[in-house]
Amino acid sequence: MSLTLSRPLLWPLAILLLVWLPPAGAAELFYLGQRIPDIHKPWRAGDYQQLREALEQLDSTQANALPRRSGEFTGPIYQRMISTENFRPQLNIYAPLELRQNEAREVLFELKELMRLYFDFRAKQQPYAAEALGLMSYSLRQQAILFTLTTEFWMTLSQSEQSNPVRLQGLQETKAAAAMLSNSALDYLELTQAFGRDELLLYSAELSQQLPELYVHLPADVQAGLLKRIEGLARNHRYPQVGNDMAALLPVLQMIHRDVQTKLAQPVTPPIKAPTLDLSLPGSAQ
Repeated sequence: MSLTLSRPLLWPLAILLLVWLPPAGAAELFYLGQRIPDIHKPWRAGDYQQLREALEQLDSTQANALPRRSGEFTGPIYQRMISTENFRPQLNIYAPLELRQNEAREVLFELKELMRLYFDFRAKQQPYAAEALGLMSYSLRQQAILFTLTTEFWMTLSQSEQSNPVRLQGLQETKAAAAMLSNSALDYLELTQAFGRDELLLYSAELSQQLPELYVHLPADVQAGLLKRIEGLARNHRYPQVGNDMAALLPVLQMIHRDVQTKLAQPVTPPIKAPTLDLSLPGSAQ
């Protein structure tokens, strides 16, 4: 059975999710005619891809149609998009580490593509300010998880594999991406013309919670650069509350940075070779 809405009812009734239960009992959800993943269970990379493709199609044909963070009808879609429950498959220690690492990398890619959809820097004022900033802070957490999984996977490799140029390139790319994302996250705090006050206050609070988890993985020089930027934001930001959030974040990051510098200053201890086991028979040397 199909449901057809008359033209005058397209907004806001048309944004309601149409749920169809086929005989097998599997739910299919549609948003403005586009099929989307089930919002009642954690999403994986394939779910994010499905949502992104649906929203790209909608955005190309309808203005102001993307799910809103606090929308009466679209809020549940957006909240699933940034739900911490979606991290569960990646944090499942019983699943193969390499598969979890690949899953985290693919989800992060989809999140970046969703941010491209929500950000519009041709506009003087961001039309999806709260949603775009929410995706950025959520991506920081995803990047931190990817970095942790990459490091764990690296430690499982043999010394020869760790020296493999392909492995080294992958590790360097992860570090570079984390540094770029961290700096970009601070950039948005400075765009007070593009983002509203309320959106920036919420974002700075989220950023102060999310950044330390990623910051601990960054190279020491990148950490130092971020500290200088955060010190400046704490002193000079247009909105005092944003400055307060950055001031509260600063000592946390400074402590992490000191710990990293201390570890780097320690001499490298060569690995202790295990004693050779003598398996010769008694008296065979005579």
